[in-house]
Amino acid sequence: MLICIDSHVKCNVTCHVVAVEIKDDTATTGVDFSSRFADQVQFNPGETEKIWRLRLIDDSLYENEESFTVTLTDAVMTSVEHPQTAVVTITDDEDESQVSFAKSRYEVVESISKVLVPVRRSGDLSEELLVICSTLEASARGTTSNAVTSFSDYVSRPANHRSVIVFAPNITEKFCSITIIDDSLYEDEEEFKVVLAMPIGGRLGSVNVTVIAIKPDEKDVPVFYFDVDSYNVDESDGFVNVKVWRTGTDDSQKASVTVRSRKTTPASAQSGVDYVAVNQVVRFTPGVLEQTVRVTIIDDLGQPKIEGSETFELVLRTPTGGSLGQPSKSLITINDSFSDLPIMQFKSTEYKGFENDGKVVTYITRHGDINHMSSVRCYTRQASARVMADYVERPDTDVSRITFEPGETEARCEVELTSDNLHEEDEEFRLVLGDPQSSTAHSARIGTPDHTVITVTDLGDKSVITFAEKRYSVSEPEFSGETRILSVPVLRGGDTSRVSIVRVHTRDGTAKAAKDYIGFSKELTFGVNVTRLVVNIKILHDTEAEMREAFTIHLRPDRNLAAEIETKKVIVYIEQKEKLVDITFPTRPIVVSLQDYDDTDRAPPQPTPGYPLICVTACDPRHPEYSDTRQLCEDEGINHTLTRYRWRVAAPSGVGGNALRDIQPSAFFASTHLVTLDSVYFRAGSRVECVARAVNSDGQPGLEVASNAVTVSSEDGVCLPQVTGAQGAEPFSAKLKYTGPGDPDHPNMVRLTVLVPHRDGLLPAISTHVLSNFDLALSPDAFRIGLHKCSNLIDVGEKETKESFLTSDLKDHQRTTEALPFQFNKQLRSEPTLRFYRSLDIESCMWEFVSYYSLSELVTQCGGQIGTDGQVLNLTQSYVSLRVPLYVSYVFHSPAARAGWQNYNLQTQLQLTFVYDTAILWQDGISTPEGSQQQGLLHPTSMRMLQDGRLQVQFRTEALFRGQFVSSYSGASFKATVTSKSHPTLTFTLQHLRSEPTFAQPEQTWQFTSDYAVRDYSGDYVVKLVPCTTPMEQRYSRPITCNPHPAVPFDLQIRFQQVSDPVPAEFSLNTQFHLMKKKSLWLSDGSAGFGEGIDSSFTADDWIYGRIMTDPVQSLGESFNMGLEKLFLCTGRDGYIPKYDPVNREYGCVADSPNLLHTLRILVGGPQCTIIVVVVSSTRQCSVNE
Repeated sequence: MLICIDSHVKCNVTCHVVAVEIKDDTATTGVDFSSRFADQVQFNPGETEKIWRLRLIDDSLYENEESFTVTLTDAVMTSVEHPQTAVVTITDDEDESQVSFAKSRYEVVESISKVLVPVRRSGDLSEELLVICSTLEASARGTTSNAVTSFSDYVSRPANHRSVIVFAPNITEKFCSITIIDDSLYEDEEEFKVVLAMPIGGRLGSVNVTVIAIKPDEKDVPVFYFDVDSYNVDESDGFVNVKVWRTGTDDSQKASVTVRSRKTTPASAQSGVDYVAVNQVVRFTPGVLEQTVRVTIIDDLGQPKIEGSETFELVLRTPTGGSLGQPSKSLITINDSFSDLPIMQFKSTEYKGFENDGKVVTYITRHGDINHMSSVRCYTRQASARVMADYVERPDTDVSRITFEPGETEARCEVELTSDNLHEEDEEFRLVLGDPQSSTAHSARIGTPDHTVITVTDLGDKSVITFAEKRYSVSEPEFSGETRILSVPVLRGGDTSRVSIVRVHTRDGTAKAAKDYIGFSKELTFGVNVTRLVVNIKILHDTEAEMREAFTIHLRPDRNLAAEIETKKVIVYIEQKEKLVDITFPTRPIVVSLQDYDDTDRAPPQPTPGYPLICVTACDPRHPEYSDTRQLCEDEGINHTLTRYRWRVAAPSGVGGNALRDIQPSAFFASTHLVTLDSVYFRAGSRVECVARAVNSDGQPGLEVASNAVTVSSEDGVCLPQVTGAQGAEPFSAKLKYTGPGDPDHPNMVRLTVLVPHRDGLLPAISTHVLSNFDLALSPDAFRIGLHKCSNLIDVGEKETKESFLTSDLKDHQRTTEALPFQFNKQLRSEPTLRFYRSLDIESCMWEFVSYYSLSELVTQCGGQIGTDGQVLNLTQSYVSLRVPLYVSYVFHSPAARAGWQNYNLQTQLQLTFVYDTAILWQDGISTPEGSQQQGLLHPTSMRMLQDGRLQVQFRTEALFRGQFVSSYSGASFKATVTSKSHPTLTFTLQHLRSEPTFAQPEQTWQFTSDYAVRDYSGDYVVKLVPCTTPMEQRYSRPITCNPHPAVPFDLQIRFQQVSDPVPAEFSLNTQFHLMKKKSLWLSDGSAGFGEGIDSSFTADDWIYGRIMTDPVQSLGESFNMGLEKLFLCTGRDGYIPKYDPVNREYGCVADSPNLLHTLRILVGGPQCTIIVVVVSSTRQCSVNE
């Protein structure tokens, strides 16, 4: 330390001296400054200032400011003036503890994980020092105080006590630790600051802020590159898709790269000629890793030319948001050496040819580079058509090669067809292309289709059956009893190698069968190689003078479907030259209802529908003007009984009206040429006109006179519909009943009963064959007879069964009187009409058709089928059912309809059930006869009838020996058989179904089936099986090896029994009906009866409990169920007991009767009824409360 002491006294000679004293204050002698110092200061002459020095002691401790006092005393040769005392203050700022960063900037990489920033302390190190080291965001983002968030670059250090760095005494360096977050995001260089603040025990140095720079992470930089470095594309592809990838850990940013095309060196493919130039910016949105660039390839489709391989390049340029990787170039090679080759293919996938043409021509087309010569093989491959039999083969050799000259695009490939006289269905073979070649193009291709299907149609050999002519003319015989034969050839052309069966039949026109000619319906059989058959028709003589009459002959389709019918109809004209005589009626005839025939004067102007009309001529005694016309009729010589009639009808219409038309489709039972017109030909609102031709006493016809048209009443009627003007059909009732052996008239027959509600104009048609085409089905032609054999359309003389619906009786014997006038008059109504209407009860408006058939007739004639129900009745019985279809049509005449009839069709299926006993003696199995060396048991397990009526029986066997039963054994003559003693001509097929895999008394399953069907299979059967034994030590193996023995027999008995189905409409036959008063009795099982011997009376508000159940004697089991649709309760008057017996005209509670006191009609159904099924019966329970 230097202290300057000034002297103001000029001393020229004498020296001046002053003493210096030091006095300690906060500074201490010997500690803070030296104790050794000059204790006086001498001023030599001329000196005015002196420097006094004191050495300060420097240490490393920071002591802040310290002081001591320096005083001038004891002056010699001088005096001391103010200031004589100086206070010396010692400062040691350089010893104050300070902290700072070593550097002002640090650069780190993202993957460093942690950066340790050194914080250094200088100065006094003897004390503890605390300082806060915190971070401050810049371009880099730190985390929040709560958690690490997305897009954070480092973990922040907050400016609080959690970021304090503590320097212990004598510690000079500490590290400020900062975590760097290594993410997958691609980012540029980012910075943040680290700041020192709030030191305790020192101060901040000059570098108290440092910058941390996070360098870009090369691993996070996205890289753009092509998928592959080369692509091969055919020129015909039209384009090639090139993939550009972006990889890297960060795909969250938008990025782009430019794809450009450029020529290769040397130049090969040319833009605009071979491809479309590419200069496309491929943009990657966040998350997208790949993009596809479509490069269009230009194909020379117009004039293909083989150019070979051509190339160009795609390069990546100008990446943004990433860098270029490898490969950044991709070579595109365009190759047309395959696509532009000459391509040959069939023009069509299929061709058709006709066998008679002798050949079929197909076409092969060529495209591609057609400037070269090329060729291909065109050879055949057989399918349904066979080589040499149907066509001449084209082999797969160069003999079959088709050559295309340069520029040629189409060539023919011909196949020669083989023609024969046999008709064949369409047959096929294939033409195939193969072995393409081209010498100049070095190769060729086969396109699609490479094969074609040739269909050969044999129209020329198709079997065709036809009449020789379309019309024939024949003269009527001149004399009575004379006949004339007309021969009509029926020809067959084409293939005659098969048998054809066609039906030929006549159909009336103006000529009538049995009157003008002999009608027929028969089958013609064309055998093998038969080409011509002749049909002979007898033409009859009649006494009527007609100019010309005609009928037709028809051919039906071939039953064997071997030939087609070409000309289906031929017209036959019967010529007669007799002329009409000049006679006529004096006045018009009139049309009235048949019920008004007795009093035509008072007949209403509008006849009643539902009853026949009659044409009353002026020469009829019942004509209103007969008294005036009688003499005129006699003068003309008109014979009233020989008058000829025809009828014209117009359908009901509105204001405009419909034209009157002749009734053309005449029903077989009701002719339209009689004096009466049956009610089936008209209905309410119809207009009817009769046309009468007068005939003289010699039988010569005269002129026709037409009546005035009358309109049938729309208000009255005999049997009106339930709803006026309603169309459709009301339900009918049909049932089968087995008569049994006790029936006196029809024992062991099946009675078929059909009830149809009647309404005016209705013609009910019933058949077991489908009803259609009513202009034929109702006509007198033979077609009706051949098709509907079990039908009410068959008259008594036409039936092929023993019985039919129509009988020879003209009226019902139970109806003693006519319900309407002239109802059964044979002179006014024909016998066929009366036979048909015998089934109609006109009072109750109900048709009842009844016929009897045997079981064989139901199957063979009526279309019935025998089948199994698949149910077992009980342990000893099973079912087989006979089902008969029934078709019912409600037919009405309609002049406006196309065929003259309109119909409403209904159908049902009737069923008759057989029961056969099979298990009476079989509980323990059927054993082999006593004395047989090998014993066994046979157990029948099931029996059923197949759809075609054949019997099939399954059984199992138990071998009571070591071995098995076999059907036959190789090398042995023994064979298993099935025979029937009752049917010795019936053969069976025996099958072994399965067996237990053992020789220790195995169970085996067998089945035998009859080869043919018979009506009754009842009888004794013998099943013979071959026993095949094995030694005890032999183990089972397949195929089995054993010792066969002679077949052993098993006697099997089979019996069938038939019962009729229950008839729910008649309670007295198969059901029991009980009325009771006690509910407990109603709910009982019936074991104690239902109080049959107790008379119950019912009063007002009483509950009536009714129970209807099947007769338990029948033991029908669970396979039958009974249901109720309607319930009628009634009580008789004066002791009368109601009974339902339609045969004796008793209808119980159904019909109103004066003998009934009270009648309840109850509709049954819904939740108030339940069905309880017990072991022996089905019971219907209903509670009834009026």
